[in-house]
Amino acid sequence: MIELILPIVAILGGIGGLLTAYLHALYVKRWKDRKSSPVSCPHVTVIAPHKGKIIRENIKDLISQDYKGIWEIIFVTTREDSSYNQLLYYTQKYNNLRIIVAEDVVQLARHRGIYRGQKNHNFVTALSALSAQTEVIAFIDADVCPSRDWLRTLVEPFSKPDAELGATTLARLYTPGPGLASHLQAVWVLGSAAFLVGPWGYIWGGSFAIPKAVLENTDVLDRWKGLKGSISSDDLNLSLALRQHGYRTCYVPGCKALRKPPQKRETLSDVLRFTNRQLLHVCWTRKDLWLATFMTHGMESLALLGSLCIVWLQPIALLALIAPVLNIIGFFLLNRSVQSVAKSDRKLYRSLQKAILLVGVLMPILATINAIVAVFRVRMVWGGIEYTRRAVIGYTKG
Repeated sequence: MIELILPIVAILGGIGGLLTAYLHALYVKRWKDRKSSPVSCPHVTVIAPHKGKIIRENIKDLISQDYKGIWEIIFVTTREDSSYNQLLYYTQKYNNLRIIVAEDVVQLARHRGIYRGQKNHNFVTALSALSAQTEVIAFIDADVCPSRDWLRTLVEPFSKPDAELGATTLARLYTPGPGLASHLQAVWVLGSAAFLVGPWGYIWGGSFAIPKAVLENTDVLDRWKGLKGSISSDDLNLSLALRQHGYRTCYVPGCKALRKPPQKRETLSDVLRFTNRQLLHVCWTRKDLWLATFMTHGMESLALLGSLCIVWLQPIALLALIAPVLNIIGFFLLNRSVQSVAKSDRKLYRSLQKAILLVGVLMPILATINAIVAVFRVRMVWGGIEYTRRAVIGYTKG
């Protein structure tokens, strides 16, 4: 009997993953078919936290946004950071750019007993400097290279009155670099797009927008200040707060944010740290999303492993290999649906197709390992700082 149960469980897991990709494709199709007629262009403030050497191409593309309304950018960094003087050059050149200096959260914890994630503290610091005219706040990570219509597309859903709309977000894309590790990370990131829609939909912290009024009507700021939930998470805290206060989120598939490979070749340990940190964020902040991940990928991987262990006794257990095929189909469907609304970079999508063929079958296994490890981990390293769920431990060595 076990020789049938295990393959069935594995196949059901594969079907679950394929179903999320299909729901994503349906959502994208409906988005493409919608009739868009913006009523207004709200006043927008873009908050862009920085740490380390800036990526000039990303700054250039951010400054060159095609947005008809009034907008400004607030760069957030520390005065000692290498990005400070570089960003200062741009603020002196453009009138709609400002720099806000944020405290280092390790020093904030040691001297004032305030525990926050660095990114959350950057947000809180920048929000305290908003102009009175700001209607919508957009956030973007330093390693994201936005398209010219990024801001316009992300903010467009707020151009019409909608009291239930709490925030908009988009799917990130990683261009695979040299080596299998980079391909693994690119496919992992592509797969996260499926979780932006449906009952477990969340906001991606690398790029999202929220009306100032919504921010004031929820407890998002309390969460970013470390008064509630996990102190390290920005986006999952936001999505949880919006849900609890009755707001819905809007995934904007036509808005593209790209991260190109870093100059340093990515290693498997780099990818494991990155993916494990993501699942740890989920486990600390959104148990429902963690459970969805484990039920979809974890049960599939464990059942597939069990099937392979007994296949020499029960050849019928080979049916479990249908699950990896379903996973590959799901990733191709995701890639195709994302490409359908952002066709400009065909080379990117071809490289993602290659990555899916090379490492797509490993995604459920990677998700399972990270989901299980996240249950037992009590510390996280992010941006050179070590955290627990509710405290800042200090700087990491090296």
